[in-house]
Amino acid sequence: MSQGYLTLATGDRQYFDAAANVALSIHENDAGRPISLLCDDASKLAPEEKELFDRVIVALPGTLGVGCAGKLDLPDFLPYEETVFLDSDCLIVKKDMDRHWKKLAVQCFNVAGSMLKTGPWYTFDIGKVCEVLNLPYMVQMNSGVMYFRKGPELDSFLATVADLRERAQDVLFVQHRDMNAQIADEPIWGAAMGKLGLEPAQYSAEEGSVMVTTYMSRRIKYDPIANISEQEKSKGYWLLGRFLSKGWVKHSTSVAHFIRFKPRNVYRRCVQQLREKANLEKSGI
Repeated sequence: MSQGYLTLATGDRQYFDAAANVALSIHENDAGRPISLLCDDASKLAPEEKELFDRVIVALPGTLGVGCAGKLDLPDFLPYEETVFLDSDCLIVKKDMDRHWKKLAVQCFNVAGSMLKTGPWYTFDIGKVCEVLNLPYMVQMNSGVMYFRKGPELDSFLATVADLRERAQDVLFVQHRDMNAQIADEPIWGAAMGKLGLEPAQYSAEEGSVMVTTYMSRRIKYDPIANISEQEKSKGYWLLGRFLSKGWVKHSTSVAHFIRFKPRNVYRRCVQQLREKANLEKSGI
């Protein structure tokens, strides 16, 4: 069964630059698996960047949702029998992706996340959404890393995603934080998982998660060549969800997810290392 990665680049040139950086990190840390690019304009790739990809798939105009909502259309373009999607602001920083492929492959669609029946998420209350949509739970996740395995089970899951995308707009459609006019994809994936009883992959900090974001992290240290991955995330906050931490947990993630490419100095250092080793020009990010 073929396995490979997929990343997405649309719009601004910086996202194509970032997609090339994702590919470089895969060549460095999971060289046995290919990577494909889904994009809206292949001409935005430099010739040496195109060579980093197994396939460059160009979506026809109107076939991808805007921004984050475009991720809901990814399954129409899956290039492998088993595909792991990586956001373009991610880098693989450790050589241990085999264990994550194995863990994620227990079901047709998978992410790391939590099954929740109550609590806030984006601008809605999970309990109210579960009540309206008759869900036993929602899966709260970050969709920067997602696993897909082609087959009848995935077809059924995607039919549920499409139904929720069409039928539950008033409940699930929220603007993605910090991104004007972009619909968040994560609540729709999370509701579909709950509806079909799919459970997310669970990780402890000790074993090291497949992906941890840099959002509200501290003491971040990544090195994709030396395979160093260190950061701390808060257990929660006593005040307004971001002040007075309840304590900090050390993480060593395999995929570093640089939200909005921040901290910029850490991202640039990692990318510079990868590009220098591959004899490519400096990244424009």
